[in-house]
Amino acid sequence: MRRGSSSGRATATRPSSRWSSAISPPRGGATATRPSCRARSPFMCATTTWSAPTEPGCTTATSTSSIIIRRSRAESSRSERRGGRVEERGTGATDMRNWLNGRRDLARVVALGLAMVAVVAVAAQETDPTDGKRAYRFEELTDGVWFATGTGAMTTMSNSLVIVNDDHAMLVDTSVTPAAARKLVAEIADEITDLPIRYVFNTHFHFDHAHGNQIFDDDVEIVGHDYVRTQFLADSPNQRTNRSFTAGTRQQVEQLKERVAAATDASERSQLELNLRITEAHLNALAETRVKAPNVTYNDTMTIVKGDREIQLHYPGRGHTAGDTLVFLPEEKIVFTGDFFVGSPGANGLPYMGDGFVHEWPASLDRLKALDFDTIVPGHGNPFQEREQIDHLQAYLRDLWNQASKLRADGVSAEDAAGRIDLSAHAAHYGDRARSADPRAVVRIYEVLQILHPM
Repeated sequence: MRRGSSSGRATATRPSSRWSSAISPPRGGATATRPSCRARSPFMCATTTWSAPTEPGCTTATSTSSIIIRRSRAESSRSERRGGRVEERGTGATDMRNWLNGRRDLARVVALGLAMVAVVAVAAQETDPTDGKRAYRFEELTDGVWFATGTGAMTTMSNSLVIVNDDHAMLVDTSVTPAAARKLVAEIADEITDLPIRYVFNTHFHFDHAHGNQIFDDDVEIVGHDYVRTQFLADSPNQRTNRSFTAGTRQQVEQLKERVAAATDASERSQLELNLRITEAHLNALAETRVKAPNVTYNDTMTIVKGDREIQLHYPGRGHTAGDTLVFLPEEKIVFTGDFFVGSPGANGLPYMGDGFVHEWPASLDRLKALDFDTIVPGHGNPFQEREQIDHLQAYLRDLWNQASKLRADGVSAEDAAGRIDLSAHAAHYGDRARSADPRAVVRIYEVLQILHPM
C-alpha cells in the first residue's frame, strides 16, 4: 500500500517551526545547529535519483538530464558600454555580433550542462549496482509502520524503519552510505509513500546506520542522542569501527577480480561478476561519504506526537555505545533497537561490541524490558517477539565480562584472552559464534578495565 498525495518523490523539507507544540524538548534540553552553506550555485538540477556530494551542511544538488540556468532580467536587457560609447542591443552589425557571441556563450553553457549530466550519470552508475533491481524489501508491521531491509542487490548492511504520518514520513537509520540512502528514499517513494521525509532518527553513531545522513537537506530534523552528535563532530571511535569493517573493501575488489579471471564455470563466473559489481559500487560509495551530525539532540527521553502517532526516544544507558536510542511506538507496541539489541534467535543475535560497555549493558537492557512492546525490530536481522532473547544476551554479556576480567587480572593479553574465553554455555542461543569471544570485544573490555582498574 502506497500513501501520500504528492506526485513527486520524497523530498526533505523543514516544519514551519523549529520547536512546534508537537515536539517536546527532552528533559536534558535539546540542541540544534545550522552550519552555514558556502556551496550554493546558480545552477540548479532537479530530481532525487542521484545526489552529488557537497560539503557538510550544504544542500545536496540532484540531477538527471535538465539544467536550469538562472539569468537575471537586468543582465539580459542591459546596455553595454564599449570604447566610451553606449551600444544598445538590437541594431545593425552590433546586433549580429552580439547574437553570434550569445550563440557561442549558449553553446558553451549547453556543453557544460551536458558534461555535468554525463558526470552525474556515470557517478550514479558507479555507486548503484542494482541494474533496476530493488535494493530494499519492505514489510508493513502495522498501519503506516514499515520494516526495511536489504535484498542483497547493493551493500546496505543494516535495517531501517519507515513511519508514515498524515503529511510526512519519518526514517529510522539512514543506511551505510549516501548511495544506499538515496536508493532507500527513492524506493520508499515508489513503494510506500511520496510524502516528504521530515524526520530522521539515528539509533547510534556507527557508520552502517548513519552515514546516509548527508543526503538529507538541512531542513530535515536529524535527531539523535547528544553522544551521537559529539562523536560525529569528533569522529574518533567511529573511525576505528569504520575502518575495522571497511578497510578491506579495496582488497576484496582485487580478490574478486582475480577470482573472476580464474573462473571457468559460467554460473560461478556470473555470480562472481555480480559480487564484484556490488563491491566496487560500495567502494565508490564509501569514497563520497561525508559525516553529517544530528541537528536535534536529547540525553534521556524525548517524545514526538504527530497526529495520532506518538514516537518516544529512550536512552537506555551505556551498552552497544554510550549513545544508543530505542525508538518506541507505544500505541503500536513496536520498538526499534538499532544495535543495542539485535537478539534475533540464532547466530545473528550477538551485536558488535567494539565500542561497547559490556559491564553496564545488562543493566541497560533492563530498561528495554520495561517498555510495553510486542515486537522488536533490530538493526540487523528480522523482527521478532521473543522477549526471552533479552535474558540470553544479558547472561552472555555477564559471562564474557567476568571471564575477560579474570584473564586480564592474571596477566593474559587481550589477544590471547579472546582465544581462551569459553562461551560454549551460550551455544544453544548463538551457535558457533558463542564458541569463543570476538577479539574486538575483548580488546574493548580491556580498554574499559584499564580505565576502571589501571594496571
